[in-house]
Amino acid sequence: MQLSLSSIITSCKHLLLLCSLSALATQANAAVSWETINPNIQFLKQENKLRFYDSNQVLIEGDECALLVDASGNFAAVEQLVNDLKKRLKTPLCYLVATHYHDDHLLGMAVMQHFYPDAKLIVHQQVDKNFSVYQKAFNDQLDSYEKSIELSYQRLANIPKEEQPQWRAKLDLAKKRLFRWQEYQLNTPQITINKSRTLNLGGFEITLEPHKAHTNGDLTISTNNGSILIGGDSVDWLPYPGHGELESWQALLKQYINDDKLTLIIPGHGGTLNKSQLKQPLSFLTAMTEHVKNNKEQTIEQLMLSFPEEVMKPYREESLSAKSSNLFLQSGLARAKSTQ
Repeated sequence: MQLSLSSIITSCKHLLLLCSLSALATQANAAVSWETINPNIQFLKQENKLRFYDSNQVLIEGDECALLVDASGNFAAVEQLVNDLKKRLKTPLCYLVATHYHDDHLLGMAVMQHFYPDAKLIVHQQVDKNFSVYQKAFNDQLDSYEKSIELSYQRLANIPKEEQPQWRAKLDLAKKRLFRWQEYQLNTPQITINKSRTLNLGGFEITLEPHKAHTNGDLTISTNNGSILIGGDSVDWLPYPGHGELESWQALLKQYINDDKLTLIIPGHGGTLNKSQLKQPLSFLTAMTEHVKNNKEQTIEQLMLSFPEEVMKPYREESLSAKSSNLFLQSGLARAKSTQ
């Protein structure tokens, strides 16, 4: 059957509307799984299909205080986390730790700060210096949601009438959420870290360390006498290098691989790792910097085509990882080239 030009245009408009509505609906549907690491640590693992899009969280609880590491960029999911915490916490939530400044780790802290105003936000000193930038990013994200909702309402008339009520209901819910979120604010940090610092949560100590690796302002947390590391995106199996301090990042991974005490690693994205598994991101980052150094005349496109396939092979074994690894490689080669 041959389609007319007008019917094709109508179908495209319908598809665009469904895509924008689906993006808004994602704010409600995402969920984490709670995994017990030990009596003091809960690992809140992001859904596998969203593992390169949104972050994990970690809840640490001592006898006197609790500490949450990172907050999702999905504000509806953070509100659900608040509801879960109300049922699970046995002690006050004293601290919020953002491992770095990326949206999927920091912006959701505005939701946590609204419900736990006494919890102190902890960031790297470099993140604190630029905090007004991230406060603007939070407001910009809300503005983006508002524009998406307005555009979707406008497009609603372009979809079949029988489908309109369900999508209008979704939009009405999204609008109610937005009104709530517009009352939240990303408040400035109370504690900044520029050197190693230990916190006692009541019979359970954690040590915060500042680094320049995944970004120029990363925090990691070690616990249980150094056997457990909560490393944020600096220890991701597939690392995003677009903002990375690549040489110091490689040195940090080597340090962890050679750490005799370290047995369990909790990354910012994906499941838990052991030291041996860190050899893959180290290989990825090392090959990236060496490839650029040895082929200075090549463009990014040429560098991607000539990049060692043996380094990429482990990432090609699963479709989402394969797709993300191509994007991450491109951003990393650009980063390496800009810092030569």
